Amino acid sequence: MFELINNILTDFFKSKNFEYNNIAMVYSHKYNLELGGHVFPAIKYEQLFNLINMDEEMINLEFLHPEPVEKSDLELVHTKEYLDDLFSLRISKSTKNSELPLNNSILETFLYGVGGTILATELTEKHDFVYNIGGGYHHSYADHAEGFCYLNDVAVAIRKFQKIHPNKKILIIDLDVHQGNGNSKIFEKDENVFTFSMHQESIYPKKELSKLDIGLKDFCTDSEYLRILSDSLKQIELQFKPDLMYYLAGADPYEDDRLGSLKITKNGLIERDKKVKEFAIKNNSKVVVLTAGGYARNTVDTVLIHFNTARVFHRK
Repeated sequence: MFELINNILTDFFKSKNFEYNNIAMVYSHKYNLELGGHVFPAIKYEQLFNLINMDEEMINLEFLHPEPVEKSDLELVHTKEYLDDLFSLRISKSTKNSELPLNNSILETFLYGVGGTILATELTEKHDFVYNIGGGYHHSYADHAEGFCYLNDVAVAIRKFQKIHPNKKILIIDLDVHQGNGNSKIFEKDENVFTFSMHQESIYPKKELSKLDIGLKDFCTDSEYLRILSDSLKQIELQFKPDLMYYLAGADPYEDDRLGSLKITKNGLIERDKKVKEFAIKNNSKVVVLTAGGYARNTVDTVLIHFNTARVFHRK
């Protein structure tokens, strides 16, 4: 696979000279799972890590490796009853809707994923942008799992950040094809956290109320998508000035995704990422970038989309 990707990128890099942003990378080999024929490509994290380390622009970036999240930090968001079921690997009303198996290996993956988003948040003290090659488990609620998500990494990282910085303004920009229902519910009454979700309206999940929801019609194309995103970011700017942003840069708005039916091209997704980065720079906000979803028929496409996000935030 990597020989194919390398051939795709070779011509692009010829005669290109760029300046680079102050960016850090977070990754753990614990993020990866072998799920057989499952629609969730849990090997994409290792593939993305390897691709970035092949890239002549990013090859010298240092990757920081997280520790698993402490249970006390999880309790900032998740209920004791739910965590008891989860850590006991108990299939119950609260764990059964994840649509993933529940075993020690999968639990460990989520503990490291949450730890990665916490580490990425801490790294924003020194870096403008931090890319966690993982995370974005936005369907998990405080008291139950949903949609491939056992734990909510963004919510836990925010609550931990708020203990130190209680008055900071935090913006979640969720551009996964599915609404970030867990985050929307968890932060529905928190005026210091603005939840923005732009998603395909007709598909999973049952929608919660974000501070700003944009439900897109099926088969939305690049031009309409980018126009709506620009208008939405302008609307947010009039209401809310973030100190810190979490950007869920899902690959699943892609035109060949198996779980969505938007028609956004790879180039359209690059322009999407640029708009989010420009918004952050304009508003002097640090950004934690998360991979979130992506279920392209060809996993190479998902990996390339996530790679393009890294490249956008790496370059000035």
